[in-house]
Amino acid sequence: MDEVLRVEGLSVEYFSAHRTARAVDGVSLGIPKGKMVVVVGESGCGKSTLGLSIIGLLPRSSKVLGGSVFYQGTDLLSLKEKERRMFRGTEIAMIFQEPLTSLDPVYRVQDQLIEAIQVRESRKKGANTRRMSNEEARQEAVELLKRTRIPDPDHVCMRYPFELSGGMRQRVMIAMVLAERPSLLIADEPTTALDVTTQAQVLKLLKSLMMESGASVMLITHDLAVAAEVADEVVLLYAGNVVEVASVFDLFAHPLHPYTSALLTCIPVGPKSRTRLKPIPGRLPSLGERTVGCKFANRCSHAMDICSRQTPQLMEVAPNHKVACFLYDK
Repeated sequence: MDEVLRVEGLSVEYFSAHRTARAVDGVSLGIPKGKMVVVVGESGCGKSTLGLSIIGLLPRSSKVLGGSVFYQGTDLLSLKEKERRMFRGTEIAMIFQEPLTSLDPVYRVQDQLIEAIQVRESRKKGANTRRMSNEEARQEAVELLKRTRIPDPDHVCMRYPFELSGGMRQRVMIAMVLAERPSLLIADEPTTALDVTTQAQVLKLLKSLMMESGASVMLITHDLAVAAEVADEVVLLYAGNVVEVASVFDLFAHPLHPYTSALLTCIPVGPKSRTRLKPIPGRLPSLGERTVGCKFANRCSHAMDICSRQTPQLMEVAPNHKVACFLYDK
């Protein structure tokens, strides 16, 4: 299957004057064209760092230690910042967790949408390209808001971000992303700050817009229920490592990694009086810890001697189903 993005052996570290923390540790994954890949993991496992690495928005207190990020055959990590800017926004776009911090509070919604549309037009090649007028850009902005199912888009265009609800602001952010017409969208926990009903609406919207435009989506979340709802493929992260990759059906029906199985037993099922949750013992290792072997070994009921001595490699043990675990090392 053709991939719009391929990440190979990516490692990212945060540093300060006194310590370093390996947030992403040798991550490899692919995003097929026209598919939604959901990256799932606990808080602090490196999900957001992975997304920021791809789009090139890592903070100055971080460093890419190694690996490659291939977008349609181009290694983004090998490009200079000016060259990489040509991909950011127009080819690869990102929706952040809290839209209020991503939207400018002193500009109306239409001003920010118009700017996004005109930036896209200015990047088009060709000397004969006519500059889009403000009125034409505004009309497109209204149409984009309509596509995100916002009622009365003309009125919303004239509002400031702080005058909108969380769900409405997230739809405005989605409209801004659509304005750039990217082929890859990275959505970093876009439903975290929303109520359950609005979460479902936003997820359904993302899925339908992806199908309409043919774009690929990498959705970052800590919620397995979100993955079950919208994913084509699931990538499970643990402490900066990919531990399992599978189609959404295979992951839930036939989990292979002990961590995946343990997570699924933590999900409430059936009446409260008949079932008891089974929490995972121990804790997630700190990013500053230097562990030898499998990072899940001290919490795993299937741990063997080799698990504390060697790091398992991600391998395909069934069609399109990969796992990093010595239980399947033949």
